[in-house]
Amino acid sequence: MRILVPVDESSQSTRLIHFLLERDSLLGTDPEIELVNVQYSVPESLIRLFGLNEVKKYYQDTGVNVFEDLQKKTDFRSKLRTATERVMYGDVVKMLAEEAEASKADLIVMGARGLNPVQGLIFGSVSNGLLARTHVPMLVVRDESKLPEKKMRVGILVDGSAYGAAAANYVLEHLELFGEDPEFTVVHCAEPVPDPITPNPVNPMMPVLSREEIDEEQQTRFHEAVQPVLDPFEVAGLNVKAQLLVGEADLELPSFANGNLDLIVMGSHGRGNFTAAVLGSTAMHIAAETKVPMLVIRK
Repeated sequence: MRILVPVDESSQSTRLIHFLLERDSLLGTDPEIELVNVQYSVPESLIRLFGLNEVKKYYQDTGVNVFEDLQKKTDFRSKLRTATERVMYGDVVKMLAEEAEASKADLIVMGARGLNPVQGLIFGSVSNGLLARTHVPMLVVRDESKLPEKKMRVGILVDGSAYGAAAANYVLEHLELFGEDPEFTVVHCAEPVPDPITPNPVNPMMPVLSREEIDEEQQTRFHEAVQPVLDPFEVAGLNVKAQLLVGEADLELPSFANGNLDLIVMGSHGRGNFTAAVLGSTAMHIAAETKVPMLVIRK
């Protein structure tokens, strides 16, 4: 597994390194981990003043200091022995997106401040920009996120579309990421259906479904959404169950995640340049209302 980890001098980077160090099942597979620090470009006037070589040396030295500081805080080199460290400079989002594609990364692990959901900066500008510019799956750990325990409770959000199936397939292909004996829950949220009105106000001659028939139809749709995901997990002998939530997805899914999950896995349609367009409105609300780390699979 190839993992790209952007790092800087922030506490987010320290948390990300600790997260990786705690994933024994992942590290046991000898993943290819690349730690990348991107230094912002300086104005052309400074390059002319100091010279290109001096500017590059400054970038390199500053980036190396970031890695040395991380080493002091986490001792990551003792466990991530095969990890590479790279300093780049330029536009942060552009450089990271290009590196993710060039290295054929299977995963980007990012920290995020979780700024203002009204502005669409659910994950912060860099994470948001990367979601828009690359199809590499991204694990986003917010500042407020509680890092998952070694045995993780993983929720896979499905709605019967190909996006949920893509998220489930990624999980099956990279089980080592989720620790020893993880608990998987396939979560589907259905809109509430009001009690039937008799007679039908639109067409009095039209048959009216009973409450029992409405509930049975809801259960049928639930099984149609979750069963294609449950089947391969059960065949693989994994600890998996299904959960039906009834209500507004924007409210029910974050509430369930906050109380029952260590990690959310969801698919996204991958269109647009803003969080609302990339994730979709429901996923955007989930991201805004939960502090649980999120693994976003682009489709």
